[in-house]
Amino acid sequence: MPSYLLDTNHVSRLLDGDDRITKRVRLLHTGGHVFGISMTVLGELYFAAYASRHREANLNRLNAFLRDVFLWDYDRPASEEFGRIRAEQKAKGRPIPPTDAQIAAVARLHDLMVLSEDKHFTYINDLKLENWLV
Repeated sequence: MPSYLLDTNHVSRLLDGDDRITKRVRLLHTGGHVFGISMTVLGELYFAAYASRHREANLNRLNAFLRDVFLWDYDRPASEEFGRIRAEQKAKGRPIPPTDAQIAAVARLHDLMVLSEDKHFTYINDLKLENWLV
């Protein structure tokens, strides 16, 4: 049974109640699938909440979301995988943003399906990727 690592764009739409993702997540979550985020995505979500005009409401929504989602650590093995991914992308001439390389590192390390609409994830070898927002 696959586990899913949500990128910030998918979490944002999930928090907004976008039907393209909410129904599917509920259905699969009920069936035992694991949904989670990385520490990198968590940082991006906190930044968005603190930088918003509706800080308190957004922090409350984020904290409620965190009660129901798995949090994958960005640890030493993930750091090594990050270095490997950055080197692979440099060799290909297709660098990606460092934060996305961190997300990809966690996903590859734990064999997770990344849910993102960011195209540059397609450049990474051996990364499972889906976009549920199309």
